[in-house]
Amino acid sequence: MKFFLSTLLSLSVLTSLCGVFTTYTTSSGLLNNSVNCIEKGNQYIWIGTNRGVNRIIFNGTKPIDISPRGTSVPVTCLEDDNDILWIGLKGRGVYRMPKKNYKFLGFRKDVLKDKTIISIKKNGAYVEIITSEEKKYTFEFGKDDYREEKVVLPKIDVEFKRNEKEILIKENILVRYNEATKSYRNFSESINPSQGISFKEGYLMATKKGLVYYDPKSDTIKFEKPSFDLSNFSLNGKDTVATNLELVWSEYVFNYNFNFTELGDKENIKLTYQLSGAQSKTETVDAKNGLFLKDLSYGKYEITITAENSLGIKAANELKYSFSIANPLRDSIWEYLFIFTIILIWTVLTIQIVSKKYKKDILILEDALLEKTNRLNKIELSKYGLVDEKKITKIKD
Repeated sequence: MKFFLSTLLSLSVLTSLCGVFTTYTTSSGLLNNSVNCIEKGNQYIWIGTNRGVNRIIFNGTKPIDISPRGTSVPVTCLEDDNDILWIGLKGRGVYRMPKKNYKFLGFRKDVLKDKTIISIKKNGAYVEIITSEEKKYTFEFGKDDYREEKVVLPKIDVEFKRNEKEILIKENILVRYNEATKSYRNFSESINPSQGISFKEGYLMATKKGLVYYDPKSDTIKFEKPSFDLSNFSLNGKDTVATNLELVWSEYVFNYNFNFTELGDKENIKLTYQLSGAQSKTETVDAKNGLFLKDLSYGKYEITITAENSLGIKAANELKYSFSIANPLRDSIWEYLFIFTIILIWTVLTIQIVSKKYKKDILILEDALLEKTNRLNKIELSKYGLVDEKKITKIKD
């Protein structure tokens, strides 16, 4: 029977060993899946759950023996003190449990009987106890007097690093952290630990879903160099390409937006751009709004963009884009030339048509004038009895 239970326990654990995290639950032998605290002793791992205390013996990362000590209220904190385990309860104060018999012995019930305990620290003859009322009580063994003071409740302290793999808490969620880029990466599983201890090659944590072990060897998350690239570009509100733009003369609004890698949220990133060409300008703007350019005169431009987050981490790359806006005179000169050509052609044709018409009329007028002149000459000759010279010449001959 004992062999069967041991085999069943091993199988229940092995079913969860397929990823970065191994989770031990009630099916593994825990009193409750809500694990509130964890403490490492000389021989055992102690955990406090909503139903009591579990003592766990591991073989490697596999629990081979789990002993329970039930309670009527949640166990909120533990402190290992050689042969004594200090236990903090929710609304029930502090108890000491000798490891040899698992009996609960109340501690300073006159002060702590109805307190919810947040932490217990044993230091020689002194013990410091912090309650949910943001008060710290310091007791000295053998004395009735104690010291009471107001404190700030300690924050969740979960942090572990091994072989450049580092985990910590960000917004109550366990994440991978990269010191080089000061960036974070979420795991596929959502882990919300309240406490943790280094254990074997990894990290053992108390969570509301059970006791969770992190194995850095199975962690395949890789961090890249901090960088950024263009996500989309719009010109006057319309998406288009951002490279080598040759634009006619007009008013334009350029809008560049980017994706960022290993630099964190856009709200914490600044973009610095340097515009060179027909106009020169350098400015730093918030990345969340993108980068806008407007009110540019005609000419050729090049824009160089860099990114940096609030922690001083800079993107390893920079982005460059070029564009040109045509000279308004150059754009209109062809129109003027076209109009001038049309007018010139019309003028030449009109002159030619008018010239031909008037030339014909002039010839007619010249012929009529000559004929009339001849008639007048004849009348003059006959009037004065003169003889036509042509006729005299003919008689002489």
